[in-house]
Amino acid sequence: MKFLKLDTYEEAIKKIEDSVSFELKSEDTPISSSLNRILSEDLISPINVPHYPKSQMDGYAVRSEDTFEASETSPVKLKLIESVNAGSAPRYFIKKNNCSYVATGAPVPEGADSVVMIENTQLQGKYIALTRGVTPGENIMKVGYDIKKGKRILPKNTLVTPKVVGLLSGLGLKKVKVYRKLKIGIFSTGNEIITPWENLDYGKTYDVNSFYITSKLEKLGCDTYNIGIAKDSKEDILSKLNEAKKCDIIILSAGASKGERDFVEEAINNFGNLIIHGISIKPGKPTLVGLKENKLIFGLPGHPTSSFVLFNVLVLPFIYKMAGLEKKIEMKKFISSERIYSTRGRKDFLPVMIKEEEVSSVFRGSGAISSFLKAEGIAIIEENTEFVDKGEELEVIILED
Repeated sequence: MKFLKLDTYEEAIKKIEDSVSFELKSEDTPISSSLNRILSEDLISPINVPHYPKSQMDGYAVRSEDTFEASETSPVKLKLIESVNAGSAPRYFIKKNNCSYVATGAPVPEGADSVVMIENTQLQGKYIALTRGVTPGENIMKVGYDIKKGKRILPKNTLVTPKVVGLLSGLGLKKVKVYRKLKIGIFSTGNEIITPWENLDYGKTYDVNSFYITSKLEKLGCDTYNIGIAKDSKEDILSKLNEAKKCDIIILSAGASKGERDFVEEAINNFGNLIIHGISIKPGKPTLVGLKENKLIFGLPGHPTSSFVLFNVLVLPFIYKMAGLEKKIEMKKFISSERIYSTRGRKDFLPVMIKEEEVSSVFRGSGAISSFLKAEGIAIIEENTEFVDKGEELEVIILED
């Protein structure tokens, strides 16, 4: 049986976009659990920061008009009425010719509009001699100077980083509204595929794909369910699909071509609906995409480099979108340091190594692990190109890892 008419890469992307609703669900999470989550609504400050006029240094809270005549040769004397330390509240109003000591971070008493640095004063019993005048507002952080109550601090779809966690705690928030984590089921298929803790018998191959994909998704903050390895049978593959039926996305690898023991197409059609079988790209021609109740199923190639490439150029953009990450694949133009041959009629995605402004191929065959280990980017070669000559420009997808 032959492939149906192959979709172009662009047609495949549009088919997926047209088949799925990208409505995202929200939930509340404690800020202690918010790292790497995505804000599902704008963050509005519930308080002013600071919420009291704060001294920016150790000194004396004064009425600036009482200090205008102060100088080294003619100090101004003010009566010291109290000391205010950080964390305590002032007891007295600052009247004319009075002052209060204030520590850095302490509230400035009412009536005062400035703070004189302690270096510009001399303690004389119950009085302070000022050797320098201050202007209104000097050395005071006003209410809301840093953040105003009701102001939008962060837009929705912002990734919660350690800095954001610090901001949330600084605003006194106990919890924050975030998008629900994507639940993604991952498994590999093939009688020859084994887990890394099994003995490597002749003819067997350790599973690369599910471990790479799982770790990549965990780095993005997804809830991952690595459900193992399915044997080459429709029943076993269907069983794994059913194990993952509560997930938002299912990603499996291998068994998608038309070999006599490739049962993924039949299993997906039994589980849901197949919307794509075959894309005119290299690598990844036998890629499958299915759908069940608004859940995407990606059937990637089995060879590690092919699976790696297809995950990054096809699956990852939809992970970003469905997770609420306002993030696009980063692309940049580089110069080819060598002649690179391509397959005319198919868009070619080639793993490359980047050195300064040049790229070179690291592709050693779809089954080679070292190809994607060395890859720092994926060069895009268009369908009508037979080769890219040395010195020609290439558009390259920049890989995060």
